Amino acid sequence: MKKYGTLIQLFSVICIVSLLLSGSLFAQEERKIKMDEYKVQLAEWQGRETAAQEKINALNTDIEGLNGQITDTQGEIDATWTEIYEMLGTDKAGVEAFGTDLNDIDAGLDGLSSISAEDLFRRQEELCALKDRIATAKESKIALLTEMENKIAELEGKVAALEANMPANIFDQYTVVANDNLWKIAKKPDIYDNPLQWIRIYNVNKDQIKNPDLIYSDQIFNIARGVAKNEHLVEKGEFLYKIAGMAKVFNDPTKWTKLYEANKDIIQDQNLIYPYQVLTIPKQ
Repeated sequence: MKKYGTLIQLFSVICIVSLLLSGSLFAQEERKIKMDEYKVQLAEWQGRETAAQEKINALNTDIEGLNGQITDTQGEIDATWTEIYEMLGTDKAGVEAFGTDLNDIDAGLDGLSSISAEDLFRRQEELCALKDRIATAKESKIALLTEMENKIAELEGKVAALEANMPANIFDQYTVVANDNLWKIAKKPDIYDNPLQWIRIYNVNKDQIKNPDLIYSDQIFNIARGVAKNEHLVEKGEFLYKIAGMAKVFNDPTKWTKLYEANKDIIQDQNLIYPYQVLTIPKQ
């Protein structure tokens, strides 16, 4: 029996050793399989890296070629611009300064477009000055450049919109009280603060003033606060010939008769006009 027990123990030891050896061999085989898979993946990744590098090298070659073409094209562009500048009689700095001036005009027009129509009327001289700058710009050869031509057209559109929004004139109203006369009304500080300007009140309200020496209580007169674009406010020392010669009128003194014909209702003697009369300037 003792011998039999010994054999059983020996058999058990052999089984345990066999199991351990089998596990070790299996682990080695598993590691071998993983290493083989890694080598396959590594080879695949290295192949991809090589292919990518070849593409990068090809792209770099293309880029170098394109950069060369860009350099050549830029040279042609610069040469063309040099010719253009010569034809325009300026240089790059001159063109940039021209564009800056147009942008400054644009800012001025935008500023005027943000105010009320009444304020615009009061600042119409600013609009006229901006228009003159546009007209001067158009006379430059630089204005022939497409970019500048388009910008000037945009500015002229803004001017047209402002002029369309500007009233012909702006008025306050005054209600006649007892013992008033045109001289006294014109003298009031909140009217004209100048009695000689009574004739302006008369000119504007001729539809209800038949006789400038005769006005009535409760009549409501319009008090002009400006001069319309098609009007001229006579100043001391002016006469029809001189007024007709003004640039804003006809720029031709020989056309004084046109002024006279258009204002016969307030001019009794063509050789005699008075300060503060408001003359209508007829269209040519």
